Amino acid sequence: MRSFPTSSPENALLAAILSELMWRRVPARAELGRIAGLSETEAGERLKALERMGAVVVDLAGNLLAAYPLSAVPTLHVVDLGGAAPWANCAIDALAVPAMAGRPGTIRSRCAHCDAGVTVDVEGPRITGARPETAVVAYGGLAHCIDRPSLEGRCPYINFFCDLAHARAWKRPGGWQGRLLSLAEAVELALERFDPIIEIFRHSPVAPQA
Repeated sequence: MRSFPTSSPENALLAAILSELMWRRVPARAELGRIAGLSETEAGERLKALERMGAVVVDLAGNLLAAYPLSAVPTLHVVDLGGAAPWANCAIDALAVPAMAGRPGTIRSRCAHCDAGVTVDVEGPRITGARPETAVVAYGGLAHCIDRPSLEGRCPYINFFCDLAHARAWKRPGGWQGRLLSLAEAVELALERFDPIIEIFRHSPVAPQA
């Protein structure tokens, strides 16, 4: 289960990482102290704490893969903020990014069934437009991956679809459990899940103007 940081140094490091990922910059471990205003030793310790919480994911070589809700590698879900255009880990993560950035955003993704483009306009808690208007979100994951990072067991299976028919026709992987959400339901869930991260980021002195 993902948890969120509560100490000021961890907040500072997470906000600094998200600030870099907002512009598709992936900080190396050696840079973390500098961007967060911490010593290199403390930054390393705080990064390990964030990993244990599930707030960030790194690979076996120690390279950053994600700091929820943003991805350090290209994904299907791009959030256009009118300047920055970060990658999000999944559809729900993408819907939280405009609120985190404090400005309207346009999510550009693809239907997980037919690969057609899906575009969603978001302003805080409101869906202000969608193309197609019938777009929905499948929210769930693999039951047998519950102890793994969300990046492995959930994010690949939380996607947009053109409509309910495509979501229902989608060939689910074995062990998938979840439900289908309207866009309004999905953005409400996104803001509920990411409220602590949104607050950490928006009140951080390192948060950029996206």
